[in-house]
Amino acid sequence: MNRKDEKIYWQFHQSTNEEMPQNTMEAFEYAWSLGGIPELDIRTTKDGVIIAFHDDTPKRIAVTAPEYENRSIRECTLEEVKAFDMGAKLHERFQGFKVPTLEETFKAMKGQPDRLVYLDLKDVDLSELAKMIKDYSMSAQVIFTHNNRENCMTMKRYVKDMRTMLWIGGKAPAIMEKFNRAKEAEFEGLNQVQLHLNDPESFTDWRYQLDPSFVEYALEETSKRGLDLEVLPYKFDKKNLFRLLDMGIRWFAVDEPKRFIACVEEWRKI
Repeated sequence: MNRKDEKIYWQFHQSTNEEMPQNTMEAFEYAWSLGGIPELDIRTTKDGVIIAFHDDTPKRIAVTAPEYENRSIRECTLEEVKAFDMGAKLHERFQGFKVPTLEETFKAMKGQPDRLVYLDLKDVDLSELAKMIKDYSMSAQVIFTHNNRENCMTMKRYVKDMRTMLWIGGKAPAIMEKFNRAKEAEFEGLNQVQLHLNDPESFTDWRYQLDPSFVEYALEETSKRGLDLEVLPYKFDKKNLFRLLDMGIRWFAVDEPKRFIACVEEWRKI
């Protein structure tokens, strides 16, 4: 097979996207419709319901009554959270989008094995999460992710056949150090590793803080152990995305899926 015919996987990361309000059912359906894997940041409400929500409070991302702006999600009931408007701050056309529960998401995935999700741990009891994954038979459709490998290992113990991903962010030296620590542990408990690709203050040819030789090294070390290496380029241009694809990177996390898909299609034709 021509390497350019290989499947390219992508996660709808959503942190800075302007295509769809993050952590909404509409965003998940959008990613699935384009062939991607949506990310759910998972938190727990006051009444014990696991929901999709990134921040500890709604102030930055949702329109709420003033008394809720700085209130922790842990101090809000599901009924109160369901009153938040998750779309209005992004654009008026998204006004009225609501917070989905994890259960609602799993119901939308049931019977559709091609629908996968990344679950990014924020504030959830892992035993309760594992129980829900088992109850809905979602172990093959869920990729659990966190920046603490211990939590990934715990989820592996709870749900042996599910996939896990360690995400590694920060400055380049910190990323390299954490990756090598995981390597020394033979990536125990992991199926994927994600490296954050941040822009430096200025750049010329290669736009990321993390040196390309380290990305190639990380790809080699994960590949020979049967793991996937995913990269998260917070910003990307065609030239550097092509370079990552030419390296052999086949897993990406992106905030702009339509532009990403168009770039990949152009790369395949070269």
